[in-house]
Amino acid sequence: MTTTLGPHLDAETAEKYSLEKLSARKIAEIEKHLLICESCQNDVAGWDAYVAAMQKAAAQIRKAEQNQKLKRRVAAR
Repeated sequence: MTTTLGPHLDAETAEKYSLEKLSARKIAEIEKHLLICESCQNDVAGWDAYVAAMQKAAAQIRKAEQNQKLKRRVAAR
């Protein structure tokens, strides 16, 4: 199926879809295409895994930074 985005999703669009950074209209168009396009399903699954890994890493960094701040506060007493 050819979407207004082309015969398949480009990497930028797949990434934005995984990040939920698209309009409702574009999301609906992409989801319609994903129902029938295994190649794009695989691409989006890859981006979803990447986004999840980056979000997990960011959460771990924030937690480590909070722990360091707490340690400095305790040490300063």
